[in-house]
Formats: sequence, structure tokens, C-alpha cells
Amino acid sequence: LENENTYQGKSWSLNKTDWFNDPTYFDSNGNPLYNTNWQEEATRTAASHNHQLNIQQGDEKSSTGAFLNYTDQQGIVNNTFSKRVNGKLAYDSKPLDWLSTSVNLLVNHTWGRYTPEDGGGQDARRTMIEMLPWLPIYQPDGEYTSSSSSSITDVLGFEGMSNPVAILDKQKRMRYNTQIFGNAALTFHLADGLDLKTQFGVDNHRKDYKGYSSIILNNISRPNGWAEIQHTNTFYWQEETYLTYNKTFDRHRINAMAGLSWQERTYEYDASRTEGFTDDFYEWNNMGVGRTPSSPSSSWNQWRMNSYFLRAAYSYNDRYSLTVTGRYDGSSKFGANNKYAFFPSAGLAWNVSNEDFMQDNTFISNLKLHTSYGLTGNSEIDPYSALANVTAGTYLLDGTRAPYSYLGTMSNPDLKWEKTGTYDVGVELGILQNRLNFDVSYYNRTTTDLLLGAPLPNSTGFSSVMKNIGSVRNQGVDIMVTATPVSTTDFNWNITLNGNYNKNEVLKLGDNNEDIPQNSWVGGPNSIIRVGENLNSFYGYERYGVYTIEDYEAGDATLAQVGRAKRSTTQQVLGKGMPDWTGSFINALNYKNFDLTVDLQFVYGVETMQQFFHSTYDRFGITNGLETILTDAYNGSNPNTMQQAIYLTNNGHAGQDTNVDSQWVTNGSYLRFNVIQLGYTFESSLCKRLGISALRVYANANNPWLITSKDFQGYDPEGTSLGDSNKFGQNMVFFSYPRAKSFMFGMNITL
Repeated sequence: LENENTYQGKSWSLNKTDWFNDPTYFDSNGNPLYNTNWQEEATRTAASHNHQLNIQQGDEKSSTGAFLNYTDQQGIVNNTFSKRVNGKLAYDSKPLDWLSTSVNLLVNHTWGRYTPEDGGGQDARRTMIEMLPWLPIYQPDGEYTSSSSSSITDVLGFEGMSNPVAILDKQKRMRYNTQIFGNAALTFHLADGLDLKTQFGVDNHRKDYKGYSSIILNNISRPNGWAEIQHTNTFYWQEETYLTYNKTFDRHRINAMAGLSWQERTYEYDASRTEGFTDDFYEWNNMGVGRTPSSPSSSWNQWRMNSYFLRAAYSYNDRYSLTVTGRYDGSSKFGANNKYAFFPSAGLAWNVSNEDFMQDNTFISNLKLHTSYGLTGNSEIDPYSALANVTAGTYLLDGTRAPYSYLGTMSNPDLKWEKTGTYDVGVELGILQNRLNFDVSYYNRTTTDLLLGAPLPNSTGFSSVMKNIGSVRNQGVDIMVTATPVSTTDFNWNITLNGNYNKNEVLKLGDNNEDIPQNSWVGGPNSIIRVGENLNSFYGYERYGVYTIEDYEAGDATLAQVGRAKRSTTQQVLGKGMPDWTGSFINALNYKNFDLTVDLQFVYGVETMQQFFHSTYDRFGITNGLETILTDAYNGSNPNTMQQAIYLTNNGHAGQDTNVDSQWVTNGSYLRFNVIQLGYTFESSLCKRLGISALRVYANANNPWLITSKDFQGYDPEGTSLGDSNKFGQNMVFFSYPRAKSFMFGMNITL
């Protein structure tokens, strides 16, 4: 096949018989001998199973429960899995009329092998998309193929990488998590309606990670393999003591509570890594044989919190109710001047349906109005954020390691709680004997003293400092509708619709309302915090198309720009990762002994940043890419295309013209069939003959269908490449682990 294009004095050609001449992979005409579907080769249909056993017994004085669960979840990516064993013991007793006790113990252990998601590393999730299809899994000598196995990859400038099947076989990443949680409580019944309760709980969570990457893997294992081990341990304890009073006097009902609590969390971490192995024999079991050890690392932090709280509720005749609460919380995370803050709230409700004038109303079954206002606090920042932190370590100097230290962050003694004031008003309405119910609430939630890393001038020597610099407003509507369209002896149909509409807006950012860039990657920040915009706003360039030969002839582009992306000169807001609408639609049907549940989930009015377009759309010519590139790429006769021209040349990487722009951002709305379950409950007479109390069998389809916009090219528009805890990085997707479709069969047996 000969293919030549000429652009007014500039030409390039790709002759397959000249370039694709490796007889291992191509025939004499330059046609590939292989067409490997790397996604198919690196994934599988996986089986999983789950078993639960619950045993309970008790009498009027005490009750005991034992619960055991085992789960084996095999991953749909080769050689990945997750297994879990967890057990629980619960004991409640009332040994004396004035004393009640309870004890709970939970042990949870999980272990599994995984492959990294997202990020820019050449891991299997990325290479199963980018690996060249003309390469086979194995070379003729039985060794794994990499994109450096053929001379043409160097000639054409393709990026060297190991194939995903090899990575999933030869790179082992294991996680081991053990959590032990327990609590004990004593309740003293001091008088009629007056109780004093004290409870103490501990939670110890240990996480271990072990990883080894084989010496045969290209790029990701250089030099000659690596091994690493990490340990983390989080120990948390909490003590609460509170007094409660519950009493009814004629038509008056009073509920009151006063208490205090203490909490402490201690976190420990250590890690070691080495590189340079001669073979794969030891893996992580003898890291001393690695010739290039890295400096070990470790860290420790701790935070404490104590709280005082009050709650009082009054109800008259089940018609009018008033609730007032107050909390006084203190956290060690904040500055010396602002460790404590007070958070009050108050709510009113009117049960209209209990009024005398409603008693003869046969249409309205339930009518209730409610409103409230309250303050809550947020302390979700790293410990010591208010202090000046010193960074210390060692560096290599003349073959030996020398210590260093420097001031890593600035102090802020005025750092204080982030506060959110929420006002809501709503109505609950039930009609037709509560066969149709509505619960609608409007809310306005304003967060002030927003905890953010405020940018600093370079002259300070710091990039940012943690400050209370902003305010954000969320306002919207929560809607829940429940209905029973059909209710007969043999057939029942129940519907539940939940919906939330939310509008998010940044109101203020410090004294000057300065933008705060976030998540720097590929050409600058990917998101931005800006007054007047959504808190999770995507940020990049607007793509107008590509530079054409006509642009060159008109003097609007250089010859080198022809075929390249035409973008705006400045970055701008491209979309948002927070949806306008979220909700679910659940149908539950029962016909005699059969039951069917269909659970749908929807998200509307949101964008997704397809960060994988960096590799699969704008860097084509270096790695494999989207199939549409072959038809949409600029070729001189399609000036309105958005896809850059294909440059296959050893004179530099033409496909490297990549930047976050509007072409990466697409409609992230979707409709997901979350769960479809069909079950059958056997007759009690049959169960008695089998010596059991009850038996139900069921079949589940989880995530069987996902409907997205036609422009979305990934596996799932919901997710983040930056971790679920990153509130400014939602719906940014690079190469996420595919969400599986699963089909399950199970049974519930009651003895």
C-alpha cells in the first residue's frame, strides 16, 4: 500500500514495504501477521463466590450473635483478585434492672493482587489500550513481546512498553489489610426515662503492600526489576458518655441528651524499595540482593478531638415539634487561636394530618411541613496543617548519603474550622391511603472559611499555605416519590424514585478572589477553583479544529502547524465534574412467591474529562489509539475535522502535540442498570419437611447495562484518576479499572 500526501511544499510518506519489513511480524507486502486484541487478551470472565453464616440466640435477659462471611472476588483483569474473611461477635445483656451492657467485636481481613489504575505509568491498564496490535503476545523463542521487540518501533518513534499480558504475569502487587474493631458499652438506668450511657471503642487498621516487577519488563522495571514493601497502621479510639431523658406527659413528649466525647487517631507508615536484580528468584523476599536500594522512608502523625454536645426535642400532641442541638468541638489540627468552634442547629415541624380539621379528609393520608437551620464543621485536613513543617531526608553526594532538611510548609496559627450553614424547608405528602407519597425539600447550604491551599508568590519560597479563604454555595432540591400502583393478594408493585438537583457555585476566594489551579498534569492544571464557577471545574484550552493548508496559504499558520490542533491561546473553564441531577429509580414486584427488583441509577448534567485522550487521541503515532483516528484524521480534504493529522516519522514525535483541551471533555451523563434481581421464596410447608424455617433462591445481574453519551469513549464516565478523596478531581478518567458486569446465583437459608 502506497500512501502519499502533499501539503504545498511539505510532504511525507509511509510506504509499508519500506518501513514494515520485519519478517517476524509482517509479510512481504508489509501486511501484519498478527492482529492482537490486547484488551481481550488481558481480561477474562471471572468467577466469584460469597458465603455467609449468621447464628443468633437469646432470651429476655441477654442475646448473642455470631456472623461469619467469606468472599472470593476474582478480577476481570488477568491475575487480579480480592478475598475477604470477616467475622463479628455481639453480646447484649441486662444483668440487673438498673444496668444494660453490650459488647461487639469485628475482625476483617482482606488480601488480593491488583494492577494500578489511572496515572501515567506504563501499567497494564494503560498498555492494554496503547500496545500495538501487530505485535503478538510471545516471540518465536517463547519470550514475551514488547513494543521494543521490532526494529520498526524505534524507526517510527513508537513508545517502548511491555505488553499487558506480560505485565499482569510478571509484576506482582499484593495488598493485605487487617482491621480489628471493638466497642463496649454500659447503660445505667438511673430513673424512669433517665439513662446514663458510656461506651468505648477501638479500631486498629493495618495495611501491608508488597510489590515486585520482573527484570524482563521493559521500562517499568528498569534497571533490572524492583521490589518494594510498605506498612501502614492506623489506631483510633473513641470514648463517649452521655445522659438521655425521654418522658411523655399527657400530650407532651420530651427528649433530651447531653454528653461529651474524646477521640484520637495515630497513623504510622514505613516503606523500603530496591532495584537492580539479576533474576526473579527472590522477588520481595530478599531485598538485600537488589544492587540499587532507595532510601527507606517512614512517617508518623496523630490528631485528637474532643466534643461537648446537647440535644433537646419537644413534641406536642404529635402535631408540633421543636428540636434544638448544639456542639462544641475542638481539634488538634487547627491553629492555637482557633481549635474550638460551636455548631448550633434548630428545626421545626408541623404534622398537619394530625389536626382535627384533617380527620375527615379521605384523600390526604399524610401531610407534614418542616424547616431547619444549622451549622456543621469540617476538619478534614492533614494533621499539623497549621504548623510549619520541616522536611528532612538524605541525598547522594560523592557516593555517600548526606542529610538535609528544609522548611516545607508555612505555619498558620489562625487556621480554623470550615463551617457549613444549611437551611432547608420541605413537605411530606401522602395520598390515597399512602399509596402515593411525596417528600420534597429545598436546601441552601453555604460553606464559609473553606479550607484550601492558597497560592503564594514564588518569592516566599512556598507554593501555597493552608488557609480559610473561600466560600461555596450548594442549593437544590431533594425529591423522593414512593408509589404502590398495584396491591392485590397475589401481586404487588412498589416504586421508589429518588432525585437530587444541585447547583454548586464558588462565592469567594480570599480578599482578591484569585483563581486556585488544581491537579497539574499535561500542559498545566486540569481543574480550577474560580469565583462564579463550579467547585470542580475542568480547565484547559478550547480546540477549534486543526490548522489546514488553507490556513497556511492565508498566512494564518506556519507549514509546521498544518495538521496540528488549533487551540485558544489561554486556558478556560471547559465543564464541571459535579452533576446537576443524580438519582435512582427502583421497581419492586412480587407475584405470589416470586419477587423482581430493578434498580436504575441516573446522572445528568455533568461532564467527564477523558484524560486518556492524551494517549489515545493526541499522541497517535507514538502508541495505539482510537479507531476513529484512521477515518477522521486531517488529510487535506477534511478541513472541519477535530482530529490532527497522522504523522508516522522518525523525525520527532509528531503525535506529541497534546494538551488538555475541550476535545477531551464530553457529556458524562449516564443511565445505569445497577441491579436486576429475580428471587423465589419456597412455601413454608416444604421448608418444614426439609427441616428449615425458610428458603429463598435468587439470581442477580449487577451493572448489566450502561447507557452513556455517544461521544464518551471510555469504560465508565463515573470515577476519578486522582483518588476518591480528591474533591476537586471527580470525573477525571485516565485508565480506570473497568467496572465489571456480574451475574450471581444465591440462596438464603434460615434454620
